Amino acid sequence: MTKQHPNVSIVIISHNTRALTLRCLESLIPNQNSELIVVDTGSTDGTIEAITDPSVNVISANKATGYAAAAHLGVKQALGTNLIICNADTEFHPAAVERLVNAIADTSIGIAAPRLLNTDGTLQHSWARFPDIASEWSGCLDRSEVDNPEHGTHKVSWVGGACIALKSATWDALNGYNPDIMFYGEDTDLCWRAQQAGLNTVFIADAVVTHHGGSSSSARSPLWIRKHLLRARLRDLRTAHGPLTAIPAQCISLARFVAWLLKGIGTNGAHRP
Repeated sequence: MTKQHPNVSIVIISHNTRALTLRCLESLIPNQNSELIVVDTGSTDGTIEAITDPSVNVISANKATGYAAAAHLGVKQALGTNLIICNADTEFHPAAVERLVNAIADTSIGIAAPRLLNTDGTLQHSWARFPDIASEWSGCLDRSEVDNPEHGTHKVSWVGGACIALKSATWDALNGYNPDIMFYGEDTDLCWRAQQAGLNTVFIADAVVTHHGGSSSSARSPLWIRKHLLRARLRDLRTAHGPLTAIPAQCISLARFVAWLLKGIGTNGAHRP
């Protein structure tokens, strides 16, 4: 008898998030006709050993594996027609998976993302327009594409990669996340390429996921985080506007980073690694 392929494969990327990974898996258990895949990138906190459900496909990856490359490892083994790729520090509210999968049934939609909530239940702003000189000058991303984040489906420029849904065929057509991006920015890069392919990225307010946030990066120094965020922003600006047009905005980004460094030096080296 031929094994029926699942409707959706859910790929969870974990790194030293044992308790949160188990909570994520528990929130996904009620979903029928789904496949759960955990890609663990060298955890030392017993994450792999704690996953005892034989139905969960656990892939052990090297510690040096970035988020994008880890997602590729999981998708490579996924059998579902649809994909959800998420951080291990996410918890799915009832019907979130179903609503995300229903959204990407629309052939005009390439990527769908849920409404993310912080641990305390407040809204996590996980969408924006692509950065430009105005956003760099103001220091704030333009999030005006979503006027009511509690209801409806909203077309946006990009969504954060804590949780995204897309068809397996779309992932293949776009070649997935860029595996050369180790930290930050793989989400905006993918959404840009989806847009260039004529596909929409949407924010699904009625699909709700709690994103506890920062669990894997909490051990990183502020300097490490800011440095990699800067690299991602410079890359995003270059991608969206071209290498020459992006230069003024990139200079502003660099100036903000230098100012942050100087402020740290003036406060007893608070930004040291």
